[in-house]
Amino acid sequence: MGQQLVRCVKMSLLALYLCLLTGCEHIGFYNQAVTGHIGIMLGSQPVNELLADPEIPKTLRQQLILTQRILEYAETALSIEADGKYLRYVQLQGDYVVWNVFAAKPLDLGGETWCYPVAGCAPYKGYYAQEDALAFADKYQRMGFETYVGGVSAYSTLGWFDDPLLSSFIDYQPLSLAQLLFHELAHSKVWVPGSAAFNESFASFVGRQGAWEWSQTAEVVRSDGYVKWIQYQKQWQAFKGFALQVKADLEKIYAVGKSQAKDSGQILTERQSYFAQIQSCYQKNKAKLGEGRYDNLMSKRFNNAFLVSLGTYEDFLPAFALLYKQAEGDWPEFYVQVDALAKLSEKDRAFKLTQLVASASAIDADLRKELGKYEVAAQANNNHAEKIHCDAFSNHSLN
Repeated sequence: MGQQLVRCVKMSLLALYLCLLTGCEHIGFYNQAVTGHIGIMLGSQPVNELLADPEIPKTLRQQLILTQRILEYAETALSIEADGKYLRYVQLQGDYVVWNVFAAKPLDLGGETWCYPVAGCAPYKGYYAQEDALAFADKYQRMGFETYVGGVSAYSTLGWFDDPLLSSFIDYQPLSLAQLLFHELAHSKVWVPGSAAFNESFASFVGRQGAWEWSQTAEVVRSDGYVKWIQYQKQWQAFKGFALQVKADLEKIYAVGKSQAKDSGQILTERQSYFAQIQSCYQKNKAKLGEGRYDNLMSKRFNNAFLVSLGTYEDFLPAFALLYKQAEGDWPEFYVQVDALAKLSEKDRAFKLTQLVASASAIDADLRKELGKYEVAAQANNNHAEKIHCDAFSNHSLN
């Protein structure tokens, strides 16, 4: 309990620090963030104590043991030190620990941003309670924004605290669990305040590549879970490629409409017609696009705000894949190159990342591996996604 008290004191000091920096204008938001995290930490239990308890469920015991193997692999093979993280476990009451809210104007794919001390600016705002996230989203909807609210299974405190294991992800199958933990640990390795797309794309690459490499070790059994992970990665790559093409098309629709001095109503009508086309395309290609996994998203939440969230996590993933290739699979050297990018000015970093993404496209064949009939999605980028062909989708009018 003593260590938990220390953590609570640190959280209280952080809350005071945030208020001093912001004049407490957003004290309600920071209060829910501080109390939310304190509640989680106070509800945590040491993993070693749980493992010593003969009464804990067998499946939970197996997963807790698995996480320790994953953390060991992160340190020995990926050169990412856990530094005391994930040595405690928390049983949450819901399926997610945090709910992120994204907002974008109907004719703008730039998205809203919110700025925070320490972490910098980001295109999302997180809440521990779903009702708070929905209320915040509703506020922006009344202001004329499109919103997307997504549940989050895990988050990183960027080394401020020892992040715990959570019930929201503890039952993931081995490779998905490894991918998530590698992703979150990567945030403590490299973090650039205010550069969400850089941070998340970097962590996404580390998570996928790390999980793929771990899958090739003798430690990981080639089970149904392995096959399902590969299939899921393939389906996500296909859907992501589909969504990113939609994003590119919408950017053209908005840009052409504005350049031709069309009023917003005309552009929105064209967009609505285009959305009808892509919905038809999705239905025709559902077998390739997740086998129905994304039905709810497509029918109710596929909008500018969702596309902003997608770009946040995926835009620069090919750049990091190329850096890793150039480092010849040497993780410490890869981190040196990433750190060099992180130290550039925002403008220079964006230019370099754009160059890397373009170069990654040129060596597409070198970034692919196969295992039997399954394509390894951990090496893939959005250029590798299975092509989806729809006449209406690919030939929409921009006139």
